[in-house]
Amino acid sequence: MGMGHPQTLVGFMEMYPTQDACRRALFEQRWREGFRCPRCAHEAAWYLRGRGLYECAGCGYQASVTAGTLLHKTRTDLRKWLLAIWLLASMKKPPSAAELSRQLGVTLKTAWLLRRKITHAMRRGEHELLLFGVVELDESLIGGREPGSGKRGRASQRKTLVAVSAEQTPGGGLGRAHLRVIGDASAKTLTKAAGALIQPGSTVKTDGWSSYRALPGAGYLHEPHVQSTPQSVAELLPWVHIVISNFKRWQLDVFHGVSPAHLQSYLDEFCYRLNRRDQRLDIFRRILNRCVLYTPPTTYAQLTARAA
Repeated sequence: MGMGHPQTLVGFMEMYPTQDACRRALFEQRWREGFRCPRCAHEAAWYLRGRGLYECAGCGYQASVTAGTLLHKTRTDLRKWLLAIWLLASMKKPPSAAELSRQLGVTLKTAWLLRRKITHAMRRGEHELLLFGVVELDESLIGGREPGSGKRGRASQRKTLVAVSAEQTPGGGLGRAHLRVIGDASAKTLTKAAGALIQPGSTVKTDGWSSYRALPGAGYLHEPHVQSTPQSVAELLPWVHIVISNFKRWQLDVFHGVSPAHLQSYLDEFCYRLNRRDQRLDIFRRILNRCVLYTPPTTYAQLTARAA
């Protein structure tokens, strides 16, 4: 449908001034070809304005535009939902839960849940948008050096290890990137991570870590580069170095640190924005579309259990 992306906060308020206006936007996303009853598939309905429901003209079933979506049974005003999505889509520095709490006038817990649900919709599905072509692959520790341990790099015990993958464009620039939490840097783990991030047949550039030697057996062309000094990794694998450096700076700037339990959701949010950096004017519609069509109802307990 012709849903636009408001360019300013004033534009947003003019486009979505009421609950009914927000329901119409959700209706357009959910039933693009017109209403279809979830029970009998009839194509006509009456809108019950007082209750915000659509009553099927065929069987009388009363359908909510949010039922079965990420907004299922929400008690939060739809204007606040859409404003939260717009702020997350539009702001160069996206608001934290604390900032959303202030902007929306909701409790911190409600703001955290809104934000977490919206970013849950931004996650990459398994094998969705696999990188291909020439792809750099490396691992990085999130959290820095372990104080007082003397252990660095892959040997650190308390930091979170992340597989970092980044496409090189034909002109040598940065294409898309994916970041994925991994448990260790073994051949089995890194090969599995490659399978979830990179399309087989691609040329995978890595450092000289021995675990990457298993990549050819998984269908990749492997191009290892042995680094003479730790500093040379930025020259050998420039884009993964830039991507992970930007992520670390972003999460410190916005969140002042990230809990390891929720790290993957922040990695997903960062990559969603990065990989759509040329589509910024369409991100509001895209995220709303994911919330309404492609993300099932998700509870606070489910989100915290996944992070545990």
